[in-house]
Amino acid sequence: MKTTRVIAAAFALWLAAAVPTLAQQSYTLKFGHAGPATDIADDHVAAMYLKFFLESRSSGRIKVEIFPASQLGDFRAMVEQVQLGTLEATHTSVGGIGQFFPEIQVLELPYIIPDDLVAERVARSAVMVEIRDAVLKKTSNVRLMSATNTGRFRSFFTTKKQVFSAADLKGVKMRTVDSPVEMEFVRFLGGNPTPIVWGELYTSLKTNVVEGTKNAATDIIPANMHDALKFVVLDEHSYLWGFNWIGDKWLKSLPKDLQDLVADGFLQMADVQFQYNKQYESKSLELFTKAGGKIHVPTPEQRATFVAGGTHMKTWFAQKYGNEWVEKLDKAVADAQKDVAQQRNALIGR
Repeated sequence: MKTTRVIAAAFALWLAAAVPTLAQQSYTLKFGHAGPATDIADDHVAAMYLKFFLESRSSGRIKVEIFPASQLGDFRAMVEQVQLGTLEATHTSVGGIGQFFPEIQVLELPYIIPDDLVAERVARSAVMVEIRDAVLKKTSNVRLMSATNTGRFRSFFTTKKQVFSAADLKGVKMRTVDSPVEMEFVRFLGGNPTPIVWGELYTSLKTNVVEGTKNAATDIIPANMHDALKFVVLDEHSYLWGFNWIGDKWLKSLPKDLQDLVADGFLQMADVQFQYNKQYESKSLELFTKAGGKIHVPTPEQRATFVAGGTHMKTWFAQKYGNEWVEKLDKAVADAQKDVAQQRNALIGR
């Protein structure tokens, strides 16, 4: 009997010592992104926020290591690493995930997202839940944690001449991401689409491999591409979606409280990037003009020449991938616009 009590006491002491050890188990989240490691690069600003949030609120149980500037490879390589479990999380554009799930390119259909207020609601709408489920099913391990943007809207920046209407794009060697939607859109407008990875774009512009690029000012300034780019037409044709992906197996290996914390961190990280890009775009355009850049905002008549490309792209996408995702996105946008209108009316007192 005495022996039993001694064994029980010893077990209790072991358990008491073991529980704190288990509770303090630490986890490392390696996060890869393509942006430069500067305090004016939105990918890095958001990643640094995630690091602070998770490390401070987990009391050190989660350590975040950031690998910027494509240190771990391009978008595809980093997504593959998340899929294999050798990288915990990464940030991509639509083009970066489109090679695994091409239907996600529906989000880049030109002129379908009218403004930031609508985009931010679509980012947390049912269509993103369906995209999360579809990508996870296809990859087995890549889970969408939050949708955000990487610089608001793409517009046409050029090196040699100002673009006023779609006719001015005829024959222009325009850099695109490696996305059939982006390439077809430029082709329809008369341009010469040329997919080039981000890390090679600066040299390509300086050496005349391409004569322009479809990007946001928030991309151009941090990378010093305004050294070569001298003109922009702010047609804002496609919203620059960004996505934060995590390894599902790694996430599920965490204790429940840390799973919840990671989810909160990724949602807030997305909001940081949303808000940062709106502020930084105005600063970027100011810096662009100070460096000698010329900005043109198209008139309604000029804009109509570009929007015709958006109508074409909806038909093109439906023929290639079916109409299901077009309808899902149209509904998400319509619901978001209704919500924005209700909020606006409430503010005005209608």
